[in-house]
Amino acid sequence: MSYKKTILTGTLLLTISGFLSRILGFYNRIFLADLIGARELGIYSLIFPIYALCFTLICHGSETGVSNMTSRYLSCKQEKNAIKLLRYVSIIMVSFSLFLALLLYVSSGFICRYLLKNASCAKALQISSLALPFAALKSCIHGYYLGSGKSSVAAASQLIEQISRVGGICFLSVTLFTRHADASLAIWGMVIGEGLSCIYSILACLFTAGRNKIRRRSFSGRGRIIEKKENIIPAKTMLNEFFTFSIPLTINHFSLTLVSSLEAVLIPLVLTGFYGSQDLALESYGTLTGMAFPFLFFPATITNSLSVMLLPAISASYKQKKMVQIRYTISKSLHYCIVLGIFSSFVFLFYGNMLGEVIFHSRTAGQYIYTFAAICPFMYAASTIMSMLNGFGYTRKTMYHSLLCVTVRIACIFLFIPSAGIKGYLYGMIAGFILQLLLDLFSLLQITFFDFSVEKTLLFPTALSLSAGWLSQYACRYLSQATSWPPLLNMGISGLGYSLVFALAILFISVKA
Repeated sequence: MSYKKTILTGTLLLTISGFLSRILGFYNRIFLADLIGARELGIYSLIFPIYALCFTLICHGSETGVSNMTSRYLSCKQEKNAIKLLRYVSIIMVSFSLFLALLLYVSSGFICRYLLKNASCAKALQISSLALPFAALKSCIHGYYLGSGKSSVAAASQLIEQISRVGGICFLSVTLFTRHADASLAIWGMVIGEGLSCIYSILACLFTAGRNKIRRRSFSGRGRIIEKKENIIPAKTMLNEFFTFSIPLTINHFSLTLVSSLEAVLIPLVLTGFYGSQDLALESYGTLTGMAFPFLFFPATITNSLSVMLLPAISASYKQKKMVQIRYTISKSLHYCIVLGIFSSFVFLFYGNMLGEVIFHSRTAGQYIYTFAAICPFMYAASTIMSMLNGFGYTRKTMYHSLLCVTVRIACIFLFIPSAGIKGYLYGMIAGFILQLLLDLFSLLQITFFDFSVEKTLLFPTALSLSAGWLSQYACRYLSQATSWPPLLNMGISGLGYSLVFALAILFISVKA
């Protein structure tokens, strides 16, 4: 499969899977918001940074490392080395995840009492530890398939995880949690999702191995293929190469996650001073992270999928010195990410308040969606450029930039939240993402130049968003007055019209370019 087709196909599969997963996630959030309330959603959000730290240690570096090395092995026709790597790394990471899960389970009381300042989180944190071994094994398998250019397994696993999570929560809510449902219900759903998606990934891996074995035997028996003897790399050399690549990446991401976790813990604490009540602070934080952010991060499914495919693709092309191909990839990727960010910002500006009230029956959620709409272009572009720099091998630089970004956001928590409330966090996010975007762009330009059109990437999409958004909002008001249709249907029809006009116009200008 060609370079361009590999990126586009992988991005498309991961995007479709991500969209379906997020749609199911929206239903899950709505269901949970009605079932357990904003306060328990706040508790769920509060323990998640701790889980994310453990998840980063066992998953991020291993998946990326397996993906990177598998891509290089398969490009040299060394399939046995790729499978050998997967086997060794899986054993190591699952063993480490079991130790980490036990440690998290035993120390949950201490963490919740002294770090999170909320002892009621302990039960949910203990349950979350059960998901770690499943996540570790699954990430290794996903790394193998992403490195081989087959994103379908990772995409299907992601979808199965979300379906299992939502189905598990619904099942538990009518069986074991009929009297009192709390944050632990959401955590059990996460464990079920990780477990079943891990089982699917294992079965897919076994099926692929069995099919390849049968194919080799068949070809060998017919004399149609002469297998070239592979240069089997010793385990010590292979693992040394893997850990040389993955450990710095894990440390980088862990450092970023650690600072981000500190940020997530600080926000409810500082909000408690603003509201004068811990319950109100948790409710506000739960509304922001459990209701508003899923909407704001929904379009990021595309940029996240693109980032996953860009890293190994740029890494391989850079080693082969295909700079023209890399410049084209950077230019197009950055253009569409910024355009998507502009489009998303105006969607949330025009429909944010209505989305919160119609979907979550929460005016506060709608206000948060509207307020935080401005972060979309900066957030989407920053994540994509960071993935490009990682593909070039500049993982240390991206770590420094990300840490500086989060440090700015933490400073804004202390500076602005005590007086401005949750809006103070918005100021910090915008300042941090702009700073990270500028630093990453500067580093990228030191490696290679690329094409960028202010008119086609910034001015035209902004003008189009304003005009098409205003017309769609007028159409939504007209439908509300002229028909008795549900508000969600009116909003969907007008929003679809806005999306189609925007997409066709962007496609036209891109073809002309």
